[in-house]
Amino acid sequence: MNKDTFYKPIKFLLKDIGLSKSAINLGIRLSKKNNASLPITLWSYGLISIDELDRIYNYLWNN
Repeated sequence: MNKDTFYKPIKFLLKDIGLSKSAINLGIRLSKKNNASLPITLWSYGLISIDELDRIYNYLWNN
């Protein structure tokens, strides 16, 4: 996997959505633990709104 492929969505979460690094790290840990997607995990734990969830999926589908 290209390093850019991995980091672009993380940069999107940081810059466009405004999540902190600690929130992203928590989301990654919880998504691994629960075997769930990161966006759904962030939303289900209240770290992002439904509108931000929609923005994330739009970003992922279009990039």
